[in-house]
Amino acid sequence: MSKSEFQSDRCQWMKPALALVVFLAAFLPRAVYPVSRPSQWYTRSVMFMYSVERGAWGETVYSEHPGVTTMWLSGLALRLAGATPEERPDGPYVAPDSLTAQESAIGVLPLALAISLCIILSYLLLARLFSRATALSAALFIALDPFFIANSKVFHVDGVLAATMCASALALLVFVREKQMRWVVLSGALAGLALLTKSPALFLVPYAGLCLGLGFIVNRTMDWRRSLCAGLVWLVTLACVYCALFPAMWVAPVDTLKTVYRQAALRVSWAHPNPIYFRGHASIGDPGPVYYICAWGYKVTSVVSIFALLGLLYAMLAEGLSRDKRVTVGLVFAFVFFFTLQMMLGAKKMPRYLLPAFPQLDVLAGLGLAWWSERISGLLPPVSDFRLRVSNALIASGLLLQAVLVLPRHPYYDTYFNELAGGARAGVATISTQWQGEGLDIAAQWLNQVPGVEHQTVGSHKDVFFRQYFVGQTVNAHEPADWYVFGVNNVLSGGDEEENKVVDFYRRRRPWDTVTFGGTPYVWIYPAATGPQQPTSFTFGTNIHLVGYDIAPPPHHPGQTLQLQLYWRAMEPVAEDYTVFVHMLSVGDGADQLVAQQDNPPVRGAQPTSTWEPGAVIVDPYDLSIPRSTPAGEYALAVGLYHWPDLSRLPVRDDEGARLPDDRLLLATVRVEPEPPSPAVWIAWTLALSLLLGSGVDLGRNRFRQPRPQMVGAVCSRRRRRGGRSSLHTEREEC
Repeated sequence: MSKSEFQSDRCQWMKPALALVVFLAAFLPRAVYPVSRPSQWYTRSVMFMYSVERGAWGETVYSEHPGVTTMWLSGLALRLAGATPEERPDGPYVAPDSLTAQESAIGVLPLALAISLCIILSYLLLARLFSRATALSAALFIALDPFFIANSKVFHVDGVLAATMCASALALLVFVREKQMRWVVLSGALAGLALLTKSPALFLVPYAGLCLGLGFIVNRTMDWRRSLCAGLVWLVTLACVYCALFPAMWVAPVDTLKTVYRQAALRVSWAHPNPIYFRGHASIGDPGPVYYICAWGYKVTSVVSIFALLGLLYAMLAEGLSRDKRVTVGLVFAFVFFFTLQMMLGAKKMPRYLLPAFPQLDVLAGLGLAWWSERISGLLPPVSDFRLRVSNALIASGLLLQAVLVLPRHPYYDTYFNELAGGARAGVATISTQWQGEGLDIAAQWLNQVPGVEHQTVGSHKDVFFRQYFVGQTVNAHEPADWYVFGVNNVLSGGDEEENKVVDFYRRRRPWDTVTFGGTPYVWIYPAATGPQQPTSFTFGTNIHLVGYDIAPPPHHPGQTLQLQLYWRAMEPVAEDYTVFVHMLSVGDGADQLVAQQDNPPVRGAQPTSTWEPGAVIVDPYDLSIPRSTPAGEYALAVGLYHWPDLSRLPVRDDEGARLPDDRLLLATVRVEPEPPSPAVWIAWTLALSLLLGSGVDLGRNRFRQPRPQMVGAVCSRRRRRGGRSSLHTEREEC
């Protein structure tokens, strides 16, 4: 076999091999061990198939999304697995709470397969727009996007929506480049699937107009009639797919469209009914456009952030890039920008609503990685295929770094936060997280190892994901239970008033165990409280007893809140109202210096001492804000009571009757430690600045450098001999 024949044979095998690599990278993280909290689509999928089997086409509208693609895929899989509605007096129904872990995996599997096939299709489309290296880089960035994976392992609609919208947009870009009508048909069909999945896919309609219009303006070989014809074909294909796969459209198309899009419009104008945590506060309402800016900053990987910016710089500043490719890159960026803008206009906001824009940013990152690797390899001696090998190695290094950041998170990919934005510590403190109940299954499995736990109850927010794995029973968080399990999402976002009281009580206690990811706690497990964790015996005045206290476990960092609670009991009625003081004092230099304090009547003024029932235990919570300037060291917590307004303190005596100095009790000693630096954050910033600075210098040098006069003739002659194009120009356009 000759060398040329060998290379041709290797090239034929390379394409399917690379496609298989992309498929496995996309499918395996999504299909193995789904982490899925939503259960409403389980009910909708089973009921959808039940309606289809009975021929009740008009009953197949189960959501305003409308979620038809998800219900077809998951409904068929569940039906084959034997899932059917339960017969009830008011009609057949399947309760969301009946979803099991096995049924969740069955429902997610076809969704993961469909999403992976769309990523393969996106790879093939990208190969027609850019070089194979760029297409492979972009496709693997899409496949290994942790935010995309996290929302593709879920029994929901967002993953399918993002995958179909991405493939539809790329098919449009291929049409603008090649002007073949088959790509318009493909794009329209995928847009129909996206619109059947969720109404934000309507974004593709103006985006298609932008692509076709810009293609007509930039590329004069496509006249306005062909652009108009392509737009009509695209719309007709979309409508045909939408009607063909939505059974309700077969019998009542007008009423179906009214029902779906009227409800969708209302959902856009309504804020989310549950509290949303953002920047230290949980509130009901529109968190504002900054919420999505933070979502972008935290959920994009540091690798994609860097190379996406390099891709944009390359498209704007690099010489030798054809106008067609600049237009393509511009349209990809337009998708990201305008879709984000569309989502900002709605009042109802959640991070996953941005998901369809993430694959497009991954495309820009793939372009940036391919360009950067080419520029670096171009600095090396042109020896045989040495430059090509170095370029491929650099691309592999960038993709490997993405995999190293992402795959160790399996199966809890949404626990990733961008290192350039501060990592998980900053991300959890800023924006809502744990949307899929990450860590609750681990907590359930730990509790399952406790002897006799199958006969015990756990108080929680009755999370479906937790219940799928726990062998005992679950009740609401405010009900009596043997154990209590709280996730970070519920702790930060809050719930109803009764549940918040229980959560606030237990969060001031030392947990039985904690589920953490990357050092960040996600789930806390507490045994039912039977009294204070730190019992004491001190008397204030003649009648008020401090019987114990709880302090939240370390670490305690500057800028954070130290939480504790005191347990009071009076054996006789208290005639006066007293104020409790809790002081945090520095004790290292021999002189007490006040660092933080909280003074108020017991229970924040809700239970003055004069209202205490004899013998009743009063749980009195306190939150000390540690100043950011607090140096590391040990600090004493002093507790006492005084009478307002003369500030006279009640004497404090121990169990032997000895009076304590200064009429205060030095309750405990806590250690304040500076937050440990995150090596990953520093490494990410160092790499980012190095790459951006080096690339900026390279772009500036090549863009503004003028050719020497004596070389102009030689350059022009070489270009004429090679058909008017220099080898450098050809090499650059390969990106």
